[in-house]
Amino acid sequence: MLRQRIATAGVLVPIFIWVIYHGGWIYNAVVIALLTVAVWEFVEIAGKVPLRPSRVISLLSLWAFASVTGVTTDKNWLLPCIVAVLMATTIWHIIDYERGALHSLQDWAVSLMGPVYIGVLGGHLLSLRTLPSGQWLVLTVLPVLWFSDTGAYIVGRRYGKRPLAPRTSPHKTWEGLAGGIAFGATFGGMLVLLWQWIGGLSPDVLEWYQGVVIGVLVSIVGLIGDLGISLVKRQAGVKDTGRIFPGHGGVLDRIDSWLLAGSASYYYILLIVLS
Repeated sequence: MLRQRIATAGVLVPIFIWVIYHGGWIYNAVVIALLTVAVWEFVEIAGKVPLRPSRVISLLSLWAFASVTGVTTDKNWLLPCIVAVLMATTIWHIIDYERGALHSLQDWAVSLMGPVYIGVLGGHLLSLRTLPSGQWLVLTVLPVLWFSDTGAYIVGRRYGKRPLAPRTSPHKTWEGLAGGIAFGATFGGMLVLLWQWIGGLSPDVLEWYQGVVIGVLVSIVGLIGDLGISLVKRQAGVKDTGRIFPGHGGVLDRIDSWLLAGSASYYYILLIVLS
């Protein structure tokens, strides 16, 4: 399993780094594609409970939320978009209930939860790329998150004794969290210095100590995202959200920590670093 995980990461990480650096429609298309598969997996998991959220509404809502959040320049469309999605979802599940659906309240909630959680949060990965020196910001946030996950795994496996959330994710420990934060902070500062040395990232945009803050932030917030999707999987009785990535599970398994970490980093950079 470990070899398979390393082999898959060895193929995917360089590709995704190139996509991040290239940006433009290629980056947007890849992120939207990942979010689309993630919502599809979310609906599939709900079907195992069993619930039957609307796959069509979930996908259309995802594309609308992600586009309005991360692609369009006019954010005033977000609230009308939310109202339209709420209206369409309500109508659909009223009709579905009249046709005999047994769990329409839960179906209704899941139809909304998937695209709101994945679409709105995922759209911030697109917004982050549009900030000044956006490619270097994304190439700081996501790799730092990957390093943090690695640190949490190494430290947790070697020194982990105190469970962090035993019902939700039995293998996570407080020691692993500390290791993840230490790795995240260290590599956050180092990556910023590396991008500055290469000449791509100006100190006027991001300083090394702000990279350290990002490392701590994504380590903690990314864990929350990871645990959130673990909660969904526990409730549904599944180990992985899918099998698209050998050794890693599904898309949602891979990007669950990206969603909250990307959003939190975006607002930290936008409202504090660049203000």
